[in-house]
Amino acid sequence: MFDAHLGGLTANGSDNVKYAAVCDIDKEKCNEKAEKYGLKAYYDFEEMLEDPDVDVVDICLPSHLHEKFAVIAAKAKKHIFLEKPVAMSVESAQNIFDTAKENGVRIMVAQTLRFWAEYAKITEMVRSGELGDIVSIAATRLGQAPTWAGWYQNPEMSGELLLNLTIHDIDYVHHLLGKPKSIYSAGSKDAQGGFNDVVNIIKFENGTNVVIDGSMSMTPGYPFTMYMRVLGTKGTVEFSFKAGVNIDAGAVSSLTVFPEGGGGGKPVEHETYDAYGKEIQYFADCIEQGTDPEMVTEESVLTVTKSLMKAKESLITGEVYEL
Repeated sequence: MFDAHLGGLTANGSDNVKYAAVCDIDKEKCNEKAEKYGLKAYYDFEEMLEDPDVDVVDICLPSHLHEKFAVIAAKAKKHIFLEKPVAMSVESAQNIFDTAKENGVRIMVAQTLRFWAEYAKITEMVRSGELGDIVSIAATRLGQAPTWAGWYQNPEMSGELLLNLTIHDIDYVHHLLGKPKSIYSAGSKDAQGGFNDVVNIIKFENGTNVVIDGSMSMTPGYPFTMYMRVLGTKGTVEFSFKAGVNIDAGAVSSLTVFPEGGGGGKPVEHETYDAYGKEIQYFADCIEQGTDPEMVTEESVLTVTKSLMKAKESLITGEVYEL
């Protein structure tokens, strides 16, 4: 994610923010990144926090370490850009936000789909009323388990599929539709004992029904896939994305609207940019302007985290949970 974040910011260009340093306990990896991007190299987190050139810390650590290092950064009076999931529990997430407030720093969780160009366009179409009342949404996110980090295979460290992959779609539909009403999840455990193939059904208070299918257990060679279909009373919009093993330059995607009255699908024009760079730039602008990030608020992150925790319970109990 470090490469994705820095690469995204570089691709988009920025006049007011740049990376100053990289920190990792793996000295070889740290030195490699520092040399590649022309950054200072640190092997100790708290030593890096003493660097006056560092105003914001971008935390790309394994999920189970988010709370510990976000709290340390907040107490050092550094603003925090934190990869998802915010934390492994609602209580841990609240502790991060409370510590940030107590120390007068701003924090934003990297809920990337809110900034992704095609998803942002879908948001615009829904909120403008172009699609009418939203009846249902189907979302898909499929791939193989990442091989670049062993901790991903450990349920205690990763939070399994829900907290590290399906979280994107669950977060986005919360962002799009508002308050959820209930959630039900069903899944299968993999060889490591983690729920990494899961189907979720979420009902929202506005009446929209959502089905989210996620898997990190796809057959080797299956392309990384993102999909979303939004059915409204005045039209349907469909986003399709297929890549290689990961999100790569060879990805093929389309955004198509099927308007009321027929006539077939029509391509939807939208902006083109790197979503990772977009969200980082947005947070940097919020810090400069002295405002909290409205695109990803504390309230929205906590609501999504509560839904995710109930989804995990549902996997175990088979119950539908009110939210």
